[in-house]
Amino acid sequence: MNFKAYDISGGKGFASEILRCIIKFDDSKSSTDIYSTILKIPGFESLKEAVKESGGDSATIDCNDDKLKGFDQIHEFECDFYENLAPIFDVPVPNVFKTMLKSDENNVGGCLHMEDLTVRGKTLTFFEMLNITQVKHIIRLLAHMHKNILSVDEKMWRGKYLKNQISMVNIIDMFKPMTQSFLKQCKSKDQFKPLYDRCEKIAESKEFLLYLLTEAYKSAQPVIVHGDLHLGNIMWNIDENGDIQNIVAAFIDWQTIYEGSPMLDLARLLTFCCDGGTRRQIENFAIEFYLECLTKEFNGDISKVPYTVEGLKRAYNLAFLFQTFMTPGGIAFLFGSIDEKNYSNNVKDSLWDQSELKALHALQDADQLLQNELKDVYEKYGL
Repeated sequence: MNFKAYDISGGKGFASEILRCIIKFDDSKSSTDIYSTILKIPGFESLKEAVKESGGDSATIDCNDDKLKGFDQIHEFECDFYENLAPIFDVPVPNVFKTMLKSDENNVGGCLHMEDLTVRGKTLTFFEMLNITQVKHIIRLLAHMHKNILSVDEKMWRGKYLKNQISMVNIIDMFKPMTQSFLKQCKSKDQFKPLYDRCEKIAESKEFLLYLLTEAYKSAQPVIVHGDLHLGNIMWNIDENGDIQNIVAAFIDWQTIYEGSPMLDLARLLTFCCDGGTRRQIENFAIEFYLECLTKEFNGDISKVPYTVEGLKRAYNLAFLFQTFMTPGGIAFLFGSIDEKNYSNNVKDSLWDQSELKALHALQDADQLLQNELKDVYEKYGL
């Protein structure tokens, strides 16, 4: 028997090491006659490297720091998700064979043993974009997931997933150098910087983030939020040629789940995973389409749908602000982890340009919201 394991997390997983393990048996009849599986081991080495590459200070990634201790518990949340919530959600996720919690006392590092999804699915990179068909498919899945969590006894989950709400608040300072790195590289500073300067205070406001993640969602029925729904955490079905299709194979990395607004995942999806033109098109119908899908999930009984168009639009707009302010630093963060073997310099330049335009369009729209529909939020947190 032959055994090999190699890290496949580069540029995708930043709070864990993802090992693809391949076993070839002595009596294997061909090179494809193998068993492959995945081990996911929690840790921040990939995150430290990515922060360093993007202009941030990797020394800030210290698991002994009180600010990161809550973040260090994300492995526990993911184990909990697969054991308790995945059967309720009933959306595509990996098959998990074994969960093991971290234990310093017993010198156990913790891990997840799960199916190897690379044999039937692929992720897109951060610098690729979703199309409208793919987004509508994900909205249907979100509606299905939300209907299921809203239908079970809330004692099973309500109040049990609050710790991750403030994980991002605790580490927001880490992203400031990455945003500055983006601004230094920005080719359209004349358009971008005046907008960012006007929004800078609210963009860096921990008070605004705390309001959004711990208070604002309480105005409507909460759900469980994935918390990190970007392209690296969505695997798509592939055809016989290995080409990506428009159907989700699995949502992965359920480490950052928390109780919150049903619009948080949608805002992250549209802001991070779509170009500005596609996002703006989808925003014209997304809320109404989500409500239509949720109503269908409840067999047409609109009395069971605990949301209104107006309430969801405000919730989406608030969440959109958060994602917009994360986008410039996110671009610098992920651009630094691009594998140069796969991209020539002129391709990298093009990827930067389209990402910069995506960030600019988002900031333009955020600025308009802060001057109009969310003027009250700007006056409270941005002046």
